Amino acid sequence: MIFTRFIKPTILGVLICLALTGSAQEPPPLVELIRDSRVDELTKKQYALNKNANNVSELSRYKTSNGKYKGYRIMVLNTNNRELAYQTRGQLATRFPQHSLYLGYQAPYYKLKMGDFLEKSDAEALKKQLSGIIKQGLFIIPDAINLKPEEEERLIEKITKEKSE
Repeated sequence: MIFTRFIKPTILGVLICLALTGSAQEPPPLVELIRDSRVDELTKKQYALNKNANNVSELSRYKTSNGKYKGYRIMVLNTNNRELAYQTRGQLATRFPQHSLYLGYQAPYYKLKMGDFLEKSDAEALKKQLSGIIKQGLFIIPDAINLKPEEEERLIEKITKEKSE
């Protein structure tokens, strides 16, 4: 009986005091985070890489199995006359230095192709220009083409724009 009369109120008082002192504590000080600015730069670069990785999978429909792009070239000349092939290549190189020329030999013919075009309409425009110079057959043919980095950037932007629409 003495136990319940003196000890229970004492234990109850101690618990109340502990509860009151626990709520009166000050909040812990704020932690200051110091980080290297290079981490932010790396995070931005990784974000850009991940964003481009999504576009890379979209790029695969424009690529061939050997990593080149699917596009168009203009077949300028198909002849078995080697001199004519080299002479025509030289003339076109001086008149159209901005376009690549490809001279290949597939026995017994020399094939001179010109340009790297993703769009057939771009090849059509050059074909019109060439028709004034070369009177014989000019043909637009599908081929594996080489893209310059800035053209590849434009293609990625085009794909991104198509995805967002």
